[in-house]
Amino acid sequence: MTKKLTNQLIGVTSGRNFRELGGYETMSGKKIKMHKLLRTGNLADLSPFDKQFLTDYGVKYDVDFRSKEEVDNQPDRVPDGVEYIYDPVFSEDLTNSSKSLTDLDTQAHDDADFGFNHMHYAYEDMIESEPAQKAYRKFFDVLLENTVDGESVIFHCTAGKDRTGFGALLALSALGVPLNTIKKDYLLTNITTKDFVDSMVEHARQNGKNENVLQSIRDIQSVRSEYLDHAVKVLNDEYGGINNYLRDVMKLSSADIMKLRNIYLED
Repeated sequence: MTKKLTNQLIGVTSGRNFRELGGYETMSGKKIKMHKLLRTGNLADLSPFDKQFLTDYGVKYDVDFRSKEEVDNQPDRVPDGVEYIYDPVFSEDLTNSSKSLTDLDTQAHDDADFGFNHMHYAYEDMIESEPAQKAYRKFFDVLLENTVDGESVIFHCTAGKDRTGFGALLALSALGVPLNTIKKDYLLTNITTKDFVDSMVEHARQNGKNENVLQSIRDIQSVRSEYLDHAVKVLNDEYGGINNYLRDVMKLSSADIMKLRNIYLED
């Protein structure tokens, strides 16, 4: 399967933001193989048809970055033949993607910048906290195990945008994909989930939520280039750049990087 995918979406209709990372080109001119690496939202609402679709697509690993509370509330419907890997980045959902409207109303009622500022904090935690670092290293362990062509790793959180987006930044960087491409992929979430976010904002508006809350909903349920830029700045300022972070914090050796590229890149 080498066809051009609209917004990289693979065609799952009972889940949000199911996207193929195959086809992206590295700085050396190689492309990521299809049917190897998928970034998605949660699998809690998958229909029987879509579960079978993912099995047929070649999915073999389901890496779940969500907290225990998120998983307990909405467990993945794991397709047949797929190994489920619980790999929480946070002990609770710091991105607030799974928070109720009532919770957000309390936090953002008097602060239009609550959502925007909170997302910066969440990205810092993904980079700097020990639990998050362990989770992303475990993710790389799974990526290194996925050696059979045509067999895919799915990695996801609740909405498939922040914890998943940072995971994509790490994985794509390790494969040699340029930052400009990574940012374009990151921002695709705003296209693939626009209807969902618009509906959530309109529901909140009809329930009398003020403009501060509506703005925070948009900031939390969307991705913004400022969030990824902030993450890259932290990586540069605190660790000397993404490649140093992969080596020194993710503990990826040169041999690991070479193996990842052999597994995921076309010859």
